[in-house]
Amino acid sequence: MQAQSRFQTQLCQGTIDKNKECLVLKIVQLITRMDKIGGAQKHVEALTLKLKQDNHEVTIVTGLYDPSLWRFQEEKIDVISIPAMQRAIHLKKDLQTFWQLRAALKKIQPDIIAVHSSKAGAIGRVVGRLLRIPTVFTAHSWSFTEGVPHKKKRMYSRMEKSVQPLTAKIITVSEYDRKLALTEKIAPAHKMQTIHNGIYQIEKRVAPIKETEEYPLIVMVARFEVPKRQDLLLEALAELSDVPWRLQLIGDGSLRPSLEKFVADKGLMDRVSFLGNQLDVTSLLEESHLFVLLSDWEGLPISIIEAMRAGLPIIATNVGGVNELVSDNESGFLINRDDKDLLKKRLKQLLMDESLRQKMGDASERRFLKDFTFLPMYQNTLFVYEQAVLKSAKKGD
Repeated sequence: MQAQSRFQTQLCQGTIDKNKECLVLKIVQLITRMDKIGGAQKHVEALTLKLKQDNHEVTIVTGLYDPSLWRFQEEKIDVISIPAMQRAIHLKKDLQTFWQLRAALKKIQPDIIAVHSSKAGAIGRVVGRLLRIPTVFTAHSWSFTEGVPHKKKRMYSRMEKSVQPLTAKIITVSEYDRKLALTEKIAPAHKMQTIHNGIYQIEKRVAPIKETEEYPLIVMVARFEVPKRQDLLLEALAELSDVPWRLQLIGDGSLRPSLEKFVADKGLMDRVSFLGNQLDVTSLLEESHLFVLLSDWEGLPISIIEAMRAGLPIIATNVGGVNELVSDNESGFLINRDDKDLLKKRLKQLLMDESLRQKMGDASERRFLKDFTFLPMYQNTLFVYEQAVLKSAKKGD
């Protein structure tokens, strides 16, 4: 293509066609916050590290930032923190974010801005259009998805419709989210593409010797915030006192103190462990017997993909793209939001039946290896970035 002459090229990394040429891009990954561990944040980190490895120049721009949670410093990846950028709508801080982001992008002069999360997604696309930099928005979960309060849903739907024309391409992490956006008339079909989340395979260690099956270990990995529902899991387990189980809750957040009090009041302190944020979730998953994720809404949870990789059976609420990961009655069980009775039934089934856990866990791992590994996701995402840049260069922007 004629437009391609503006950019340096190299042979693509990690592809079947070793003779194919790829653009070498200067990319800004823009996300509202990197001070907590979440699926969107893990996605941005994994993409960024691989892009850097493949000789692309990447800068992270974010709001609050905790460097101890990520590998950017050791990999010499620049991170620009704009503390005024936050999830809640705040006119003064949003204006500060706008001007600071504009100044940062004028200095960096990226070929493309990859935006993640609603707030960064909105402001980033406005600034991108003003500076004539193409933007690709990854919707990790729409803020107007089913389960979100109606007033908030309506507000975010309007906001997304208003900035959609400024977007080169929208990546949805699940088919559910792509179809929802079409239903809500957010963007035309040609502007959206589903690219499922993917994570790295890991070398199989010698199978860990799990503690006695007498008390199967349940694990939930989620921040202690809306829309996650550790409370529902704890309430169900409190009513299964005659069934053997132990629980590890990984994550942190504002709702944790009230749940710790619930556990103390119910006399479950010897069964429930609050582990806080953990950088090495993989080893904890490998030592577990059952993964549970109860959310009022979701996109395509990376925590479930990590559990699939570890070969765990899964119980999860049937929201967002979760049923694109978990096959009901095959690799785990899907339940409706707030259905505590069915949750108790499914928990009891898996806690009491070791062979069922093994069978469903094996199905989970097979599904991960088939559909949710990192490299296909990375290659598809990079291709979207390249096409957005080339299209923008063709138009003379």
